[in-house]
Amino acid sequence: MLTTWSIARSPGRGTIARHKLQALPKKLLGLVATALSIVILKLAICVAPALGAVRLRRTQPRSLWGVTPILTLQLKARADRELGFGSTSLVYVTYVITSRFDLNLQRPYVLALKFGLGLAFQRVVLAWALVRYDVFHFFADRGLLDSKERLQINFEELAALRRAGKRVYVYAYGADVRTRLATLALGKWNFCGDCTEPPKYCTCHDAEAQHYVSELTKSVTALVSLGDMLTYMPTAKHINYWPLDLDRFSVVLPDTPPSGPLRIAHAPNHTHFKGSKYLERTIDRLKAQGYDIEYCKVQGVPNSEVLALFAQSDIVADQFIGGAYGYTALEAMALGKPVLSFVRSADLVEAPEECPIINATPDELEQALLWVIRNRDSLRTIGEQGRRYVERWHSISAIAARLGQLYRETANFPPGVVDRIRDQQEQEEARRNAIPLLRNWQHPFQIARQAASEGLSALAGTTPR
Repeated sequence: MLTTWSIARSPGRGTIARHKLQALPKKLLGLVATALSIVILKLAICVAPALGAVRLRRTQPRSLWGVTPILTLQLKARADRELGFGSTSLVYVTYVITSRFDLNLQRPYVLALKFGLGLAFQRVVLAWALVRYDVFHFFADRGLLDSKERLQINFEELAALRRAGKRVYVYAYGADVRTRLATLALGKWNFCGDCTEPPKYCTCHDAEAQHYVSELTKSVTALVSLGDMLTYMPTAKHINYWPLDLDRFSVVLPDTPPSGPLRIAHAPNHTHFKGSKYLERTIDRLKAQGYDIEYCKVQGVPNSEVLALFAQSDIVADQFIGGAYGYTALEAMALGKPVLSFVRSADLVEAPEECPIINATPDELEQALLWVIRNRDSLRTIGEQGRRYVERWHSISAIAARLGQLYRETANFPPGVVDRIRDQQEQEEARRNAIPLLRNWQHPFQIARQAASEGLSALAGTTPR
């Protein structure tokens, strides 16, 4: 016999049937959406090659940049437009740092997920993209379809892109390719040394990552990497692909003559990946010795707030353990601010003889900051050189010229498209040459004075075999 207790907690057959009936429309919707999305994707794969061939004959290629919501994604799309491409940046989600993308599908994607239709939605987006675009640019952690593996592109998607005759380029931003053993092999200062929760933030597992990169190499037109990420993608094309929209940055040079405390700004995403504790310990030691320093750190705020902080500073601290400057350093230079950072080798920098970054490891931070304090009159000239450096080498048109060279070497475009690329490259060279070099900005901590004898091949050689 059922007790009162058991009756209260045991749903009757009618209740169970009612729940199943209520769930039936959603289940049927999911089945129909799945079937339709598969059919639509197959049709897109069939018609995409012919449509793409027509666009290329008309010298009207189109490119898609997605899907990781990197700050510079829409700027990379703008760089392609300078080459004559119809280009779009696309994301499914955004971070607090920015929501400026050409096509932000967050609302419809969240709605699709609510009804269990996320994968069907992604298939339809992929089908639309196959029909509309000729060149696809992804970061290594994801494409348009979700992957079963963490921080990877879905290989079924890559197969579809290949069958549709698309050019596919895969880039790295850091966590999507960084592995632990290879990173620790870089030496004393590296991203993994202070990591508190491996593998929470990065790929981490060396063997798995090496296999993934190896399979990617077989499935895409080219891998593209820069800076410290070359360690993990040794066969990648080395291209600096961080562009700046320089119109957004009003130059605010350090005061001359200097007055008040030395104002140091720092905006780490994760403090243990930027060496923040070494910077802060150094500042505390110098303040204890009587030096007047004002330090301000911000995290998890919109990019506009970061730039406002930088504009009020005398110098911007980037990172001190990774061995390659980040986008923060470029933004600071665009504002006319001197930058303090650690760059492992001059080979990792575009035109290192022009780069004014004050280069220092944690071991050298105190010496570098003492030099800054004692030579504050030099900060204005260093800041001005930083602005000229990014104007010459990190403008949208400068990145466009580099992407153009990548296409010329790998994309096998028809002559008309190549001619447009070549025209842009010639215009870019003339633009860069019209920006005069600044004199007398040099300092004792220049990146160009960093020995480059190890080179990129040595960085690639740190990957365990």
